[in-house]
This record gives sequence, C-alpha cells and structure tokens, in this order.
Amino acid sequence: MRNSTQHIWSYRALFLALCASVICIKMMPLSLDNTGVPGPDLLLALTLAWLLRQPAVVPLGTILVVFLLADFLFQRPPGLWTLLVIITSEALRRRRLTMTEFPFLLEWSAFSGAVFVMIVVERMLLWVLFVDPPPLGLSLAHAIVTAAIYPLVVGISKFLFGLRKIGPAEVEA
Repeated sequence: MRNSTQHIWSYRALFLALCASVICIKMMPLSLDNTGVPGPDLLLALTLAWLLRQPAVVPLGTILVVFLLADFLFQRPPGLWTLLVIITSEALRRRRLTMTEFPFLLEWSAFSGAVFVMIVVERMLLWVLFVDPPPLGLSLAHAIVTAAIYPLVVGISKFLFGLRKIGPAEVEA
C-alpha cells in the first residue's frame, strides 16, 4: 500500500511540475517566427493522456487549479476553458474502464473528438455571452494540432516517465 501511495504522489508531483513547466514556457516571450499554425494545447493533452493512463494521478482538484491558473495567466475568459476541461475529463474518467481494452487508435480518436467538441462548445458559449471568439479557422487548426500532438505526449509519458495504462483488474485491486 505504501509503495502504491508513494507511486501516486510522485506522479502527481511530476504532473504538477510538467504543467508548471508548460505554463512557464508558454508565457516566455519567445519569437518563434509566426508560421500561422497555432501551437498545441499541451496542458490539455498532458492532462487527458495521464488521466486515461492512471486516473488517480490526476485528481479533479489538480485539474481545477492548473487550468484556472492557466485561464488567468493566458488571459482567457476565467473558468470557461477550465469548466470544459473538467467536464471532459470526468466524462473520460467514467468511460476509462471500457476504454482500457481499446487499441490506441480508438483512444486517440476519443481524445480528438473530445477536443473538437470542447472547441465547438466554447465557441457557442462565447457567442451566447456576446464575446468575440477567435476566428473559426484558428480554433480548428488549434484543435487539429492538439489532436496531432497526443501520440507524442502519450509516448513521452510512457517511455520517458514510465506511466503505463492500468487495466480494470488493477483499478479494482
């Protein structure tokens, strides 16, 4: 039990350190030649990848704090993206046991579908609240790039950090 608890807390600390690193790097004034392609949402990809691998590592409170902080620091509407991430993460957390048997391609498509639904819901809510949303092409490109980076995030999480997907038998134990 102690080893399991120590394992979970060490991965939680690593997750928070990675999220803090992503936020700090994104806030740095780096001039990376505007190519016209938006960068991926690494926080979202990291959070959902780790949530689908080991849900105990990414508790709801951690998601709330990380994404609310990101909303304030990145000057997004406070709480909107956080709410969408929480709803999506909890929906995926509930379906995770059925998804453990799925091949990676279906997991990737579930992630991609969730990202696109989040973008559409965000745009609709911004429209209802009379807030000018970013251009549709930019939002869709952001979703595509985020979906495309997911296999890389999963690969790094698995091979560099040793975060493996746990099955239903391990969850029940």
